[in-house]
Amino acid sequence: MDLITDTMRSLAFLSRMNVAPKWFEGSGSTLAASVRGFPAAGVLLSLPAAFVLVVCWFLDIGEIITAILVVTALILTTGALHEDGLADVADGFFGGNTPERRLEIMKDSSIGSYGTLALILTVLLRVTLLGNILDEVGLLQVLLVLVGTEAVSRGLLVKFWQMLPSARKGGVADAAGLPDVQSANFALISATIAGIVTFGIAGGLLAVILAAVLSALMFFGFCQLCTSKIGGHTGDTLGAVQQLATITLQLGLVIAL
Repeated sequence: MDLITDTMRSLAFLSRMNVAPKWFEGSGSTLAASVRGFPAAGVLLSLPAAFVLVVCWFLDIGEIITAILVVTALILTTGALHEDGLADVADGFFGGNTPERRLEIMKDSSIGSYGTLALILTVLLRVTLLGNILDEVGLLQVLLVLVGTEAVSRGLLVKFWQMLPSARKGGVADAAGLPDVQSANFALISATIAGIVTFGIAGGLLAVILAAVLSALMFFGFCQLCTSKIGGHTGDTLGAVQQLATITLQLGLVIAL
């Protein structure tokens, strides 16, 4: 029951889906205390996009249009939470010259050239990768990839959150607390199992290996980038790592296929 509670609380934060108030009764803990449920919440928030995928598949409207609608469904379900973080990171990291200035830019609600370009390029990549996957495998495999990607990317988000210190005191991520190592490892391990099963069925052992290698390279590279640019993590960098994980995971599968 504790894991189910963590999942529902995580879902409320990660998406625009309605979560019953009963899951928050007697809750005095921070979001960081519920991170074990992030991968499972990723599975649940992928369901609307999965429904769109099934409808488009049977309507046979083409891979690219289907991919656009599925990615749109994911964005609407999360309220563009992670995309917003990615845009802010791009603006701050490449528009500021000091950690303080970068954090100031990231806090600004307006979007700049780097953020706009980052959104355009990453959404294009996500649509293109999903379109390629749709062209290569069957409906069941695509559904598994969709579910697996959302689960694994949230597991990586949690581990990233736990590994780096907060770069902005009083920010959203700082106020949410820092996940403990045990909870972060639980999220990562459960997400890894989901990834092995889903990507293994969709593309075989090579797909699992390539997705894991590319995601690991991205993960540790982005950790280093965040440390050098701002000295740790913010809520925006959590969103960015989820988006980058989505791309690297599916890129590994496309290469394997």
